[in-house]
Amino acid sequence: MHLRPNEAIAATYHHHYFPFVLTVVKILAASVPFYFLLFAIETSLSSLQFSITFFCITFLFVLVFLYSSFIYWMYRLIITNFRVVFINWKLLNVSEEHETELKDIQDIRIAEKGVLSFIPFLNYGSLSILTAAAKVSVYFTQAPAPDRIKRFIFSVK
Repeated sequence: MHLRPNEAIAATYHHHYFPFVLTVVKILAASVPFYFLLFAIETSLSSLQFSITFFCITFLFVLVFLYSSFIYWMYRLIITNFRVVFINWKLLNVSEEHETELKDIQDIRIAEKGVLSFIPFLNYGSLSILTAAAKVSVYFTQAPAPDRIKRFIFSVK
């Protein structure tokens, strides 16, 4: 994303941290059977084989964690004084940029996660920005406090 002349970033939003914590818990839960199996067959392995296998399993799940962390931090919604830019990372090397001018925004729809959204660590949902053509130009999932983002966009606009 390149800023235009006289354009300044007003705010940047990443995914809410709670779904990321759930992803980390899933990664840890997925690693448990591998470690359990390794410790179950520990007696049939030499200490070198055990150490190498332990290192490989740990390395694999650290890579999965780092990949998830990278996607979490790079996936973002940027609000400037002229436009809203959404950067969606599909893969490690593939990203999409969607943008809409602030003056073209007709409506912003939000969907929060249930009745517990008043609790800060559960206040996340999706944010859909509709333009004059009545099509969704930006769809930001797992947005932290989507109602606050909506109010902020309308205050900048």
